[in-house]
Amino acid sequence: MESPLSFVPTMFFASLLLFISSPSSTKASTQFVETVCSQTINNSECLKALESDPRTASASNYKEIAPIALDLAIVNAKDSYAFINNLIKTNPSEAVKQCADSYKFVVLDFQSARKELDEDTLTANYDIKMAVDDNISHNIGDVITEKLIN
Repeated sequence: MESPLSFVPTMFFASLLLFISSPSSTKASTQFVETVCSQTINNSECLKALESDPRTASASNYKEIAPIALDLAIVNAKDSYAFINNLIKTNPSEAVKQCADSYKFVVLDFQSARKELDEDTLTANYDIKMAVDDNISHNIGDVITEKLIN
């Protein structure tokens, strides 16, 4: 007669296979990310960015997706800041310098928002708004204006 304990590993393995192959959590997460990105200006870029982070596969609500989006925003802002600082070497105009100064604050605002996310979402939201509204749009306008004038 076979021991009842020999049945346990078989059931565990079968349950594990069912859990791993179950598409429900992945499908729900994918649908959530698609819903989030459909509310953005550029749906395809949003999907591309969020899907580049493996944590997105398990995100099923805004609380789980927000840190991912902010981490991506921080990386992007740091890369942009570095690019603009290199641009200053070849184009040391006042507009480009102002743009670099603004991007420094964009990075700081996004980092502040990331820290505030778990403690005070209202402050985190304000920091994000400051990063996007006040800094980038103002200085991009300055750079474009300078290019048109010169």
